[in-house]
Amino acid sequence: MSRARIFGRATALAFAFSATVMPASAWEPTGDVEILVTVGPGTSPDQLARQFQSIWRKQGTVKNNVIVTNKPGGGGAVGLGYLNNSHAGSGENLAIAGASMVSNKLAGRSPIGCDEVTPIGHVFAEYIGVAVHPDSPIKDANDLLARLKADPQSLSIGIATSRGNSNHQAIALPAKLAGVDVSKLKTVVFQAGSEARTAVMGKHVDVVPASVGSLAKQVEAGQLRLLAISAPERMTGSVADVPTWKELGFDAVVSNWRGLIGPKDMPPEAVTYWEGVVEATMQDPDFKKSADAAFQTAKLMKHDEFAAYCKEEEKSLDLILGDMGIGTN
Repeated sequence: MSRARIFGRATALAFAFSATVMPASAWEPTGDVEILVTVGPGTSPDQLARQFQSIWRKQGTVKNNVIVTNKPGGGGAVGLGYLNNSHAGSGENLAIAGASMVSNKLAGRSPIGCDEVTPIGHVFAEYIGVAVHPDSPIKDANDLLARLKADPQSLSIGIATSRGNSNHQAIALPAKLAGVDVSKLKTVVFQAGSEARTAVMGKHVDVVPASVGSLAKQVEAGQLRLLAISAPERMTGSVADVPTWKELGFDAVVSNWRGLIGPKDMPPEAVTYWEGVVEATMQDPDFKKSADAAFQTAKLMKHDEFAAYCKEEEKSLDLILGDMGIGTN
């Protein structure tokens, strides 16, 4: 065999081998990346979006320009409608999602829930504390439930920012398990968490359920007293002495979770890319420090697990919202 034929055959074999074993180029964004926030600037979801933006820039994880866009309104319907109607199938358009996406769909405020988006990564769980004024006659969590069972209208409950959300669920679920008619609970809705906290500190409402992180400073300053927390196990730090509903005998774990989603029909290769980005983000020291300071429990769930979790949340919330007298789909 001539040297030319040997060389030619060797070259062909080498090319065939390299084409088989060399992986295809990984998917990456080709233009600006947008993180949509369905509520206003300064809110917890907005802070998370801007933290992602900052960490991605610092890490160099995402080399493209990252833009944060706020589109509040309609219980998330405005922003999520924009995501799906304008960017279905896009790999560059993302959104911060939370438990409110599920409850708002079930309550009829938004047509978009788990099935209408592409879950990418669950980031953290934010558990809810139930707080009262330090001078409140309500002695503890069991006393709270006893009063509500005797008369569901006897106590006013400050809810931010809508009935049926995680804050509302975190008091309704243990109350239901204690035999309270939760459809009769006396709720006062506030437009911001700060307003609800101020109301209970001023004794304008009797009880406020809110994220532990948002209550911690007032609890530490002696301005509020925590009765129970909706976590699966006791939390640490300044709230370590506060019991969970679960240890009090009520299986009432409620999480105002946060995660990253994409529009419907996001390409699978884009989902894989963003899964990796979320995982790298959660390993960043600044992310961990921020989560700890805010009493957020970091927990990574990638696409498949996150999608299944979202659907389970939908099933369980459908039941409690119905008991609360809030229309479900």
